[in-house]
Formats: sequence, C-alpha cells, structure tokens
Amino acid sequence: MRMIEPLCQVEKLEITSTPHGALKRSIWNYHLIVEFWNSPFEVLAKAKYIEKTLKSALKNSEKNHFLRAISYQFKPFGVSAQVNSGNVHIYIHTWPENGYSAIDIIAKDKDKAYEILEKLKKSLKPKNVYIAEIIRGISEDWGET
Repeated sequence: MRMIEPLCQVEKLEITSTPHGALKRSIWNYHLIVEFWNSPFEVLAKAKYIEKTLKSALKNSEKNHFLRAISYQFKPFGVSAQVNSGNVHIYIHTWPENGYSAIDIIAKDKDKAYEILEKLKKSLKPKNVYIAEIIRGISEDWGET
C-alpha cells in the first residue's frame, strides 16, 4: 500500500505601512492558524484523546514548564481544547463528522511552532493541511514621518 503525503498549503500574511508611519517589527510570537482536513473520525471525536495529543506535542519541547490543559466534550462528539505552558499555546476545535479541525499554535519562535505542528500532524493524521502564518508583535512607529 502506497502512503500519500498530505497536501500542505502555507499562506504568509504580508506587513504593510500605515498612513501614520512605518511599521516596526518587535516579534513576540509566531502564530500558526491551521486547518486539518480528512482526519479519521475516531482521532477527532474524544476530548481525552485530543487533550493527550496536545500535551504530548508540548511535553518534550517545553521542559521545566507546567502544562495546563482544559477540554470540552461535545455531545455526541467533537472537542474544544487548549493546552499551554506559558510560552506556547495550542487551541483546537474539532468536527469529527467532517474530518476537520481548526488549530491555533502560538509559540515564541517559528521553529517551535512548526515542530508542534509536525507532532500534531502525526497524531491527527490529516490528508490536507492549510496554514496561515502570522508574526505577532508588530507595532506602529509614531516617531518621525
């Protein structure tokens, strides 16, 4: 049986200046807005599995940080969950009946955000992945114009 690589599309949002002046970069976080499509129903349906998956994605990358997790089980199925360590935050909402999950990953650096994304892809097994990448911490320079 031949394994098919998931389709992955990345959109990088551009930064533009404003009438008030130039925008300065003071990067605080990298935010990945992710959609997983065509994941198996059983991996998206139960809160306990989703929470364990999110914790596992953070566990080795966030040493010496306490992980906080909360999840909500929808009836008959579907999940909303979040896990954070103080430095990294992951939020997920699942629609198992559609094989769909919406995920936000916010991390201090880009490599960390993508490392977590790769771990989630292995656990949730999507066939299609769509990513919007946002750099957080951009501010306007109100000085010289």
